Amino acid sequence: LLYRPQLSRGWPAALLYSRLTDYVAHYYDATCIREGPKLDPSRQYMFAMYPHGVYGVCRAFTGGVALWGELFPGIRLRWGGFGMAFYLPGVREFSLLAGVLDASKPVLTRAIHRGENIALLPGGLDEMALTDGTSKDTKLVARKGFVALSIEHGMDIVPGFCFGEKWIHKTVQLPGFIQGLMRRWKMSGTMLKGRGPSFLGFLGVPLGFVWAEPIRVKKMNPAENKAYVDEVFAEVEVATRELFERYK
Repeated sequence: LLYRPQLSRGWPAALLYSRLTDYVAHYYDATCIREGPKLDPSRQYMFAMYPHGVYGVCRAFTGGVALWGELFPGIRLRWGGFGMAFYLPGVREFSLLAGVLDASKPVLTRAIHRGENIALLPGGLDEMALTDGTSKDTKLVARKGFVALSIEHGMDIVPGFCFGEKWIHKTVQLPGFIQGLMRRWKMSGTMLKGRGPSFLGFLGVPLGFVWAEPIRVKKMNPAENKAYVDEVFAEVEVATRELFERYK
C-alpha cells in the first residue's frame, strides 16, 4: 500500500474516544479503577498494559467519553500496534480509526516529539500466545524496550492490569507449521472464538482493569544506563504484580 498513515501521524482517534468504546465496557459490565490522584496533563506518559490477550479488549479501557474522560481528564494517547495489522483489510481501517500507529521505535519517537502519550501492550505476540483460558495462571513476557523509550524521553510509566480478558473468548491454536509461517510475518497463530459467528466475548465473566500510580522516570540515554533500565523495569514488574495481588 502506498498510503501508510500509520507511519506518520495516523488518523484522529475518533473511534477510540467515542461512546462506542463506552458501550463495549457496558456490554461486559466492566469496572475500571485508577489508583492515586489524577495525572498531570502537562507531563507525558507511557501506558503499559498487561497481559496481552488474544483480542485486546483491554484497549477499551483507554478510551470512551465517560470512562477515560472521568479517570484521565486532559490526557489523550496513541496506541502502538503491530505493523502487519495495517495490511489486513478491515483490521487496518479499524486500527486507523482508533488512532493506532505502527509500534516501531522511529514512528513512536516522532509521536512523542509531537507531545503525544503512548499506550502499548509490551508482551506482544509472545505474551498473546501464552493466553490460556482454561488456567488461572497469568504469564507475562519480560520486554524492556518500552522502558528504554520512556527513559530516553523522560516519560513517566503508568502500568495497568486487565482482569478476566483471557476468559471472555475461547482460543484456537493453529497447527504448528502454520504458526511458524505466520510468525515470519510477525502474526499470531492463536485465533479466537466469540459468541456465535461474532467476535463478541462471552458474558458472565468479571472484566476489569486497574491503573497503578505512575512511575516517575528520569530522562537519560538508556544505552549508557542499562542498570537504570533494569531498575525501572523492575519497578514496573513489582507494580503490576501488586495490582494483580490486590484485585485478583
